[in-house]
Amino acid sequence: MNMRNKRFNIFKVIFIIYIIGLCFCCFWNFRGSIDLGDDWWGLPKDKVLHFMLFFPFPFIAYMAFPKVSDTARKYLKFSILIFVAGAATGALIEIVQGWSGYRSCDMLDLAADCCGLAAAIVCLQTYEAFFRKRRKSEK
Repeated sequence: MNMRNKRFNIFKVIFIIYIIGLCFCCFWNFRGSIDLGDDWWGLPKDKVLHFMLFFPFPFIAYMAFPKVSDTARKYLKFSILIFVAGAATGALIEIVQGWSGYRSCDMLDLAADCCGLAAAIVCLQTYEAFFRKRRKSEK
């Protein structure tokens, strides 16, 4: 196995650890230990936190699955898939939180999750477009 394959295997492990950490943050009972009552930048802390928790999702997935950027078409399909997967993860988390008894199901949290995913995908699209153009000019 060459170094490139080892590196991307590491990112797959990091992706799994990230998902476990995301679930921990979303399901652990933090009552009394974290104050999410105030606002950050005029936005509820809880929504900012959801945005920040889901923002890395596309980046880590992009690194874990390197073949997605082989062509622009593959990358576009990957972007749609990763957004849907991230949104489904956020929706499932909200549903389970509603059943938990100590957390609540809040669709605005899901909206914040989707905003984090979308912002990251826009960043990745910009990155991909820049480097795709650069690779073409080098050929």
